[in-house]
Amino acid sequence: MEPSPMRRSARSCLVAGARRRRAQGAPARAGVVAGRRRRWRCLLPLLVGAAFLAEIAFLGRLDMAKNAEVVESWTTSFYRRSSHWGEAVGRGAVPRAGGDGEDEEIRRCEQRLEREDAVPYDRDFDRDPVLVGGAAKDWSKCYVGCEFGFSASKTPDATFGIAPDPSVEGILRSMESSQYYSKNNIDVARGRGYKIVMTTSLSSDVPVGYFSWAEYDIMAPVPPKTEEALAAAFISNCGARNFRLQALEMLENLDVKIDSYGSCHRNRGDKVDTLKRYRFSLAFENSNEEDYVTEKFFFRSLVLSIPVVVGAPNIQELSPGEGAILHIKELDDVVSVAKTMKNIASNPDAFNQSLRWKYDGPSDSFKALIDMAAVHSSCRLCIHIATKIHLKEERTPKFTNRPCSCSTKKGTIYHLFIRERGRFKSESIYMRSGQLTLGALESAVLGKFRSLNHVPVWKDERPPSIRGGDDLKLYRIYPVGLTQRQALYGFRFRDDSKLEQYIKDHPCAKLEVIFV
Repeated sequence: MEPSPMRRSARSCLVAGARRRRAQGAPARAGVVAGRRRRWRCLLPLLVGAAFLAEIAFLGRLDMAKNAEVVESWTTSFYRRSSHWGEAVGRGAVPRAGGDGEDEEIRRCEQRLEREDAVPYDRDFDRDPVLVGGAAKDWSKCYVGCEFGFSASKTPDATFGIAPDPSVEGILRSMESSQYYSKNNIDVARGRGYKIVMTTSLSSDVPVGYFSWAEYDIMAPVPPKTEEALAAAFISNCGARNFRLQALEMLENLDVKIDSYGSCHRNRGDKVDTLKRYRFSLAFENSNEEDYVTEKFFFRSLVLSIPVVVGAPNIQELSPGEGAILHIKELDDVVSVAKTMKNIASNPDAFNQSLRWKYDGPSDSFKALIDMAAVHSSCRLCIHIATKIHLKEERTPKFTNRPCSCSTKKGTIYHLFIRERGRFKSESIYMRSGQLTLGALESAVLGKFRSLNHVPVWKDERPPSIRGGDDLKLYRIYPVGLTQRQALYGFRFRDDSKLEQYIKDHPCAKLEVIFV
């Protein structure tokens, strides 16, 4: 092997030194000492060079190890075993079941999908926010670029009312009952040209309910009950289009004592603050309409006492716990409700049981509903508009031509996109054929968001007593684009086969999750 230039230089230096000593005839002892000094001077460049090369080799190996560690942590990202389903599921990635070769193949597959499925959208809402005309900004934070107002240089994406420009979507927003304002009926609104409907109905595009954690101290302790009468009522509209006044009179005829503070059937003139002293509060709405539930229920009843409801036929969906609500669906129910009220009033254990949710915490279904309002309705409107814009673009060839899956020796890897309700950005997860199960999906979703140290949108809005710890609890998974009525009470992947079929039929499926 040819010696390196550094070694040749050192050898030349030693030979030259020996010749000089012979030519000068140096004394033996002095020659030995001088020779040793010259030898060290000649060897010094060789030693320095060797040390330099060794350091480069060490750093190179260290850098390779670090790079391998980064790649490993990114692609194999966070595996755990699901004790419930008994299968290893990746935190956002597919399970690793094979050897190193199979793992590497799966990693390459995921990397390819991550790269090729990441098709940029034409519109970046950070640089070009959603613009809504016809109203002023009334929120402080949103998870997508969102502006309200008017712009001389930009056409709005939507506006409140019907816009003369057909490219601008008209928005109907109202919190009144459709039984009094027919235009608030979703079908009627669509027929009149409104593209986006915002009403109390959970079937509307962007629900605007009366409920929220911030507005009402729902978890406040129950005040002492000192009034002789069992219930309080506050009814001001005497011409309601339902049977609430008849129900009130029937309760009184059944010896249920009621103090009425409203202009209808009034028999007390005290301040409304005294309502908290009653065991029951009559949450009698002016119409029996699905999802139409006002502050009569949330503030005057649920916060202060036990609600007795005339109103929304689905009011039990809003119950925070078992036995927390008494519902008069029709006049025939008045007799049984009166009997229950008397029993609860005379039985402290029964009374405490009806309010047990105040101590144990409300049901997951109740939390999932109220949590929706943690994101302001105006922000949810912008998320809805931005989602529609992106979904429309996803029907174009540059998106429909994405791979969204790839094949390996162990099966097909599917790429899914997941986001939390109330947020706009989606995260990637991967699932493998043969393991397209509801349990695997749940584990992959939880693993992904846990790996991101995800904080639910409602965390700072809920009362501290029911915020829970740092772990995540999954309540619902459903396709992006469903109404909240469908998401909360209707849609389900009924079994593993339905989920598998959905994933195969919807490449790069976009799903939304609700945490409680």
